[in-house]
Amino acid sequence: MKKALYGLISDTHYHVWDAFASTAHDGMNSRLKIQLDATREAVISAKEAGAKALFHGGDVFHVRGSIAPTVLHFTSELYDWIINTLGLDVYILAGNHDLETNDSVFSANASASFAKIGAKIVCSKTSQTFDIDGVKVHMISWYNDHKELLNTVKELAKTLDSTVPNDLIIHTSINKAIPGMPDVGMEAEEFEGLGFRYVLSGHYHNHKEVIPGVISIGALTHQNWGDIGTTAGYMLINADGSYSQYSTQAPIFLELDGDMEESAIKGNYVRIRAVIKDDEEGKKIEKMVKLLGASGVTRNFTMESALVGATTATAGTAKIDSLKESVGNYCILMGKSDTSIDVTKLTAICDDVLSQAEGKE
Repeated sequence: MKKALYGLISDTHYHVWDAFASTAHDGMNSRLKIQLDATREAVISAKEAGAKALFHGGDVFHVRGSIAPTVLHFTSELYDWIINTLGLDVYILAGNHDLETNDSVFSANASASFAKIGAKIVCSKTSQTFDIDGVKVHMISWYNDHKELLNTVKELAKTLDSTVPNDLIIHTSINKAIPGMPDVGMEAEEFEGLGFRYVLSGHYHNHKEVIPGVISIGALTHQNWGDIGTTAGYMLINADGSYSQYSTQAPIFLELDGDMEESAIKGNYVRIRAVIKDDEEGKKIEKMVKLLGASGVTRNFTMESALVGATTATAGTAKIDSLKESVGNYCILMGKSDTSIDVTKLTAICDDVLSQAEGKE
């Protein structure tokens, strides 16, 4: 493993989950424990690689304006250990899910309480800069308006010291970060030529280098069915200027519509998609998936009889792979029908509602 300069996680969305979860005698939600264990795995990896700091790209918590006491207790306990026992400096950016308000206001930021255990919190309309062994790491918290964010980034760019590396951590939607998602965010090319070595963005739950140097960090773990097919995990920014991305041992959400491979199913959350003759066939398929070690199973079965006389899907509906994508396409259509609608803001609001609803699965 290369020597790391700092570790980077994002979109942890710590939460008391309902789907596939249980509660221990001490109040710990089993899926919250998975998220915290994944965080611990990431920070230990960073420390062992020589990193001195951990950066969080926003959306520490899941539900806007509301944190369950058990979530705050166990999460604070872990970050206290990271800072005061493991010995990593922690820098936390405010994401939209952390905020009670539309824009970044420190007092309305759920993760602001971590300042009391030594974390450095970035939540304001201005950027903050930190020096990590000669690398300048700049952080700009959530902006509800993409144009305002870009203006702030450009103003920051004018002040950069070009003799040292400059990394930028933000929390916003970058187009093309998630395949199939409508382009309602910022274009990666808007950050080109501004002087940043890396632009590292939280918000979209898929790790991807959209263009050279502009990277969607991705969520630390999968959280719901909307994460099927995405790459989750953590990043290490290395001392030699490169970066590495690693997955954790946390389960993933996947959809099964073909062969049943134990290596893919075991320990994961599986949604079965199949055409069946009757309920008995469906029960047999579900039983087999459970025997292969799935941590959770849901069914999306279609009876053969229901297909008789069914019409062929239109080209548009055939391309819709998820509810999130469907909502995004709907927002675009609304924008075309009424030019007064801000499609970006409407999509962000709908994403928040959908994300919170999925947390109640």
